[in-house]
Formats: sequence, structure tokens, C-alpha cells
Amino acid sequence: MEDWEFYLRKQIFTDYLRDRKADADEKMNELILRKNGGKFFRYRPIDDSEVELIRNGNLYFCRAIRFDGSGDGYVRFKSYLSCFTDDVKSVPMWYDYADQARGMCLEYNYEEIKSFAESNKLVFLPVMYDDEESSFTGKLGNVLSMMTKGTDKAGEYEWRLWKLDLRSSDIGKIMSSINPVRIHIGENADRMTHTFDDLMNVADMKGIEVVMSEEYSLM
Repeated sequence: MEDWEFYLRKQIFTDYLRDRKADADEKMNELILRKNGGKFFRYRPIDDSEVELIRNGNLYFCRAIRFDGSGDGYVRFKSYLSCFTDDVKSVPMWYDYADQARGMCLEYNYEEIKSFAESNKLVFLPVMYDDEESSFTGKLGNVLSMMTKGTDKAGEYEWRLWKLDLRSSDIGKIMSSINPVRIHIGENADRMTHTFDDLMNVADMKGIEVVMSEEYSLM
């Protein structure tokens, strides 16, 4: 990650934590435009549960307590995260989240994510990469705990949708509705399975473009 992006991501958080939402939005739009104009990606394995999520236009959210962080345990237990990246060629993401390029990368556009976030009362922000441990406590400390990672993970170029739901005790949360605009198939994906056929049928039914290219390789 280049220095300008480290700086801009940190400035977005500074504005957000100081309740300067308009300034944070302006800087976030600048970051989006400088990166790729509004494309976001989720790297996933190709399995029946993922195909079912696409079929129903759903996103799965994990409890924040499952992620590293030092914020209040209760708040993290009641918070849910869904992770994106702005890099379609991220080797770490292809390796870690898309089963060593045997999986897929779901592409979304920013305007649809923004609308989805607003309708579900979610926060959508870029992850801040910083090796200094936050001195904040309370609400600010919890937010930073859930939305900050070490600089060794900066190659993931991560963004997160975040929801605090104090009434929920679910292990995870499924929310609807949002659909990918494109599905990028990993180079090592097995295309001779029932699950892959089902994925193709769902994509065709929902009008989602499928891209199969040798460029999505770990090499």
C-alpha cells in the first residue's frame, strides 16, 4: 500500500471518530475514485452455502469478537462485520479467502453497497492499517478495535461493513438484499462439479456476468 493511501485511510477515521461525517465521506469518495472508481470485491470459496447466498441476494456477517482486537468484549460480541477489498488481484485474498484460487471473487459496485448500508443501518469504511495500539477506550476504542489491522495486512486493501445489534445473540447474521454485478472465477476452480454448475445457473438466472480468466492466478 502506498503512503498516500495509508494517510487517507487514517484521515477518514479521524473525521469519522470526530463525527465529521461529511468530511469522512468526501475523503472516502476520493479514495474510491483514486483506486478503481467504485468496485469492491469479496473473495469466497465455491461451495453450496455461498451459492445459496448469491441466489438469495444475501451477505453473511461474522461476529466482530472472532477478529483480533482489544475493544470491549460485549460490544464486539454484539457487532457484526462483512469484509470487502478494492483489489481484484489481491494474492493474499485469493489465497486465504478463495481457497488458493479454487474459489471466486464477487464484484459489487459502491452505490449498491452504500444503498444496502443505509437501508440496514450499517457503517461502511476502509480498514485503517496501523501498528500503534489505540489509546482510546469506550465507543471510539471499540470502533478502532473492529476497524484497524496491522500494516503487515495492508496488502488486503480491506473495507468493512459493520453493524452493532445489541438485541442479537446470533452467531452470525445474514442480511439482504444485495447482488454482485460480476463473478470472477479463480484459475484453480474445479468447473466439473454440481456446485459449479449450480453457480453458473444462479448467475444466469440473476443476470450476473461471469469472468473466467487465467489472470486470476496466484502466480
